[in-house]
Amino acid sequence: MQSPRNWRAGSGGIYHITSRAIRKWALFEDYRDKDRYLEILSETQDKYPFKLHAFCLMKNHVHLLIEVTEYQPSIIMKHLNFRYARYFNFRHSYKGHLFEGRFYADPIPTISKFLNTSRYIHLNPYKASAVQQAESYRWSSYYYFVKQVDCPILDKAKTLSHFPAPSQENYKFFVEELKWQDTEAAE
Repeated sequence: MQSPRNWRAGSGGIYHITSRAIRKWALFEDYRDKDRYLEILSETQDKYPFKLHAFCLMKNHVHLLIEVTEYQPSIIMKHLNFRYARYFNFRHSYKGHLFEGRFYADPIPTISKFLNTSRYIHLNPYKASAVQQAESYRWSSYYYFVKQVDCPILDKAKTLSHFPAPSQENYKFFVEELKWQDTEAAE
């Protein structure tokens, strides 16, 4: 039996959350599953308020950058993963576990780590060769940052507050700067 996690003292904190499908199977079979996951994420946010600073739904795992105030990440993720697994198993006529063990939660103690984690999450589809342009991946919050499209569950303010005007363009440069460095290193 796994021992309980020791969350930070106090009620708040920022965490990079990762949940993976069991045996690296698909967590999402199609866009309907990804859309439903986002709906359940929104419902979870209504029930257990938290700020969502970034997200990315990949084929077999998810990344969330959340800031908790009142509820620990374990309460939020238990609700989210249980509801999604129940939906997924019913829709696809599966039984049993969907997620691989417990979710991973990395505390984010500094602004530097916060911004670099946001960049890492947003470049995930590009690095996995799922898309040629990170902003074209619809199931990532990067799409909403760059296209300036509203996403009710996403809080862009904290991230963008660290970039001078025009903050969205400067954030895009920050994210894609790493992509360009990788391309230059490969040449």
